[in-house]
Amino acid sequence: MASLVWLGHQVATLEKPRIGPWDAETQKIPVVLVDAGHGGHDGGAVSNGGIEKHLTLAIAKQLRDELIAAGLRVVMTRDTDTFLPLEERAALTKKHGAEAFVSVHINTDGSGSSANGIETYFAGKPSLSTLRKTGQKGENGTTSEKLAATVQRCVCQETRADNRGIKERDYVVIEEAASPAVLVECGFLTNPEEATRLKDEKHQEKIARGIAAGVKLFLQAKPAVAAVLAEK
Repeated sequence: MASLVWLGHQVATLEKPRIGPWDAETQKIPVVLVDAGHGGHDGGAVSNGGIEKHLTLAIAKQLRDELIAAGLRVVMTRDTDTFLPLEERAALTKKHGAEAFVSVHINTDGSGSSANGIETYFAGKPSLSTLRKTGQKGENGTTSEKLAATVQRCVCQETRADNRGIKERDYVVIEEAASPAVLVECGFLTNPEEATRLKDEKHQEKIARGIAAGVKLFLQAKPAVAAVLAEK
């Protein structure tokens, strides 16, 4: 019941763009759903003085601001230290008619590991049960792969992080999304040097700026919004 009340509250927190070109009433403003991974009792990774749920929220808020500045509308799955089940996060894509969904996470590879860099995940062709549950179309896997590739390229260019590529995984939070969806692992908290960068606000801004650039380029390629976004 509490989660249903919280979901209802999301309608009121739908951000409006601060700048055009979305002024004309005839234009549809694309909605991007931004998900800060983990939250509440689910802290996610904990290493080198960092906690994943706090880092993902900081990056997600920066991403929200970058997307709004680009003239897009944004829904956050959470904007406080709150837990929400994966299925309910994914369901918000259909609820708000999102054009894209980005779930922000921090990676791990064992304490003291030298693993570093950024990688982006997308879900492949959804199962029949998932299609029935979400109402999504079968081509979501293909478009999600395109979104993943664009986001991965842009965020690595912006941060100069090691490019670990895109990977296919049927993670519930992206598989059950009713829109193109990706999960971005923004770096390794178990790598001491990378953990220091992940906790730095300027590096978080670079991550957010890179992801936002990728989302914008992806949306520009969609016929329904290309002409309008091209003006930005």
